[in-house]
Amino acid sequence: MIPVITSMDNYDSSFLLQKNVDWSLLNEGLTIPVSVCSLFKAWDASILDHGQSKDIKILIDGEFYEAKLKNQDFEQSKWAGHKDVIQIRYNRQSLLAIKLRSVFKSSYDYLSIKRQELGKSKKPIILPNNIREYIRLFITSSSDVLCIDCCPVSDYQQLAHTLSRIPEEIYEQDEDEKFFMLDNNATIEEKEQLVKYRKIDRSIIQNLKKFYNYRDEISGEKIGDEYGDSVVEAHHIDYFTQSQNNDSTNIIIISPNYHRIIHRNNPHFNRNKFQFEFDNGETLKLKLYEHLQMK
Repeated sequence: MIPVITSMDNYDSSFLLQKNVDWSLLNEGLTIPVSVCSLFKAWDASILDHGQSKDIKILIDGEFYEAKLKNQDFEQSKWAGHKDVIQIRYNRQSLLAIKLRSVFKSSYDYLSIKRQELGKSKKPIILPNNIREYIRLFITSSSDVLCIDCCPVSDYQQLAHTLSRIPEEIYEQDEDEKFFMLDNNATIEEKEQLVKYRKIDRSIIQNLKKFYNYRDEISGEKIGDEYGDSVVEAHHIDYFTQSQNNDSTNIIIISPNYHRIIHRNNPHFNRNKFQFEFDNGETLKLKLYEHLQMK
């Protein structure tokens, strides 16, 4: 029997991930990032058996939709050392896919047009900022139910207005009360909105820190380990105050020194080489980047 779970209230502790809307999400499913798979162990250990799958329910706006949770059955002998790939799957004609395409119509229309223009090209399509949309995924007390909170373009635009007055380095600081230190006239609604997004952001960051055992992704080292401490910070590759991208693939964990250098110089991040490229020709290459490889 499906439990009565009809509200997104009080889900801070159950937040799993945020994902930008793309063609796959609107038609067939999404892959769970490797950095949060440990949360799935705690939620339902059975799904982590290689090749296993089970039926689940997805709750959106008080309605349940059918989907399948699947641990992909790839041939492990050919992919030695490759971690399990866990996905939420559904087909294009499912009520869930139809619901998502309805909620995210702006994204679906844009992606459909671009796919026709590109033809057989496999070039990835990036949504422009003015229509960027995303979902937030939550686990529940039932191992058969996940919740999706949809954030359509209207939510994105509202947050963009709120973030326009906040420098990126202020946003990335840990103390919520500093968010509006430059704007004492910010409304209560604006403060509440940003605190909500920051709580989600911090949850993603904490998962990534645990995933890398609090190591700096550039040096591979635990900064301060010899003193019984670990000092690392989160950096949004595409600045959150501009992109509103809290997908885990837009965040890296680095030392405070590297963090300051990057913010002062704004180097380009080459996602193919996993490195920052500075105007003077210097580079900073990540030694740890496993979560950036998992789509």
